[in-house]
Amino acid sequence: MTQESGGEFARRRRRIGLAEVRASFRPSGTEPICLAYFARPLANLVTPAFYNAGLSADQVILIRLSVGLFALLLFALGIYWIAAVGLIIYAVAYILDCVDGNLSRLHDAGNYWGKFIDGFVDDVVLFTAPLAIGLGMWATNSGGIALAVGGIVSIGALLTGIARHRFGFVREWMVSRSGPLSDDETARIARFTRISDRPIRLVANLYCFAPWLILLPNGGWIYLGVMLVIGTSANFVWLAMLVAQANAVLRRRRQAVHMGETIKDHGQ
Repeated sequence: MTQESGGEFARRRRRIGLAEVRASFRPSGTEPICLAYFARPLANLVTPAFYNAGLSADQVILIRLSVGLFALLLFALGIYWIAAVGLIIYAVAYILDCVDGNLSRLHDAGNYWGKFIDGFVDDVVLFTAPLAIGLGMWATNSGGIALAVGGIVSIGALLTGIARHRFGFVREWMVSRSGPLSDDETARIARFTRISDRPIRLVANLYCFAPWLILLPNGGWIYLGVMLVIGTSANFVWLAMLVAQANAVLRRRRQAVHMGETIKDHGQ
C-alpha cells in the first residue's frame, strides 16, 4: 500500500457538509427574496460537492461566466423551448454566484481579484439579459422595438453597475491616501444608503425572477415592459443615490501627484 501524501490526507480529512457551509455565513442585513429563499439555500446544498471536489471560488466564477453566457446565447436565439432551457441555465448561474462566495469564506481565500471578477461577471450575465431577450424577439420578427427596449434596460443597469464600481474604487483610494471616513461623512451617506436599499433589493429580485415571464403568452413583451418601467426606474433611483453618496464624501482635497512629480523632475 502506498503512503498517502500529507496534502492528500489533509484534503481527504477536510471534507465538509451543509452545517459547515451554513456556519460560514452570517448575513449583515435583510437579504433580497431571491437570495434568502432561492439562491442561497440551493447554493448551500451544493457547495459541499464543489468544496470536497477541490474547486476554488475563482474556478466557480469562471464556470458561472461560461454558464451565464450560454444562457444569454439561448435567449438570443428567440426560440421558445430553447429559451426555456436558457432560463434553467440562467438560474444555475444565479445560484453559482452564492456558491463562489461560500467557497471563498470556507477556504478563507478572499482576494481583490475575486472581488473584481465576481462583480464583473454579475454585471455581464445579469444586466445583459434584457438585451439578449430583446435580441431573441427581434430575431423572430418581433420588430426592432424589442431590441431597442432590451438595449435601453441593459444600458441603464450597466451604467448603475459602472457607477457602483467606480464609487467603490475612488472611495477606497481616497481612504487609503487620506484616512477613513469621518463620523460626519458616514452619517451623510447613510441617508442615501437607506433610500437605495429598496431599489437594490427590487433590482436583485427582478433580474432573478422576471425572465421567467417570457414563458407566458406574449411573455417577451411583458418581461421587457416590466423591466423598462420598474427595473429601469429602480436602477436610476439607485444610480442617483450613488451619485449623491459620491458627492457627500468625495470632496476631500487630494494631492496633485502628477504635478508634484513634474515639479520634482524640473527641480533636478
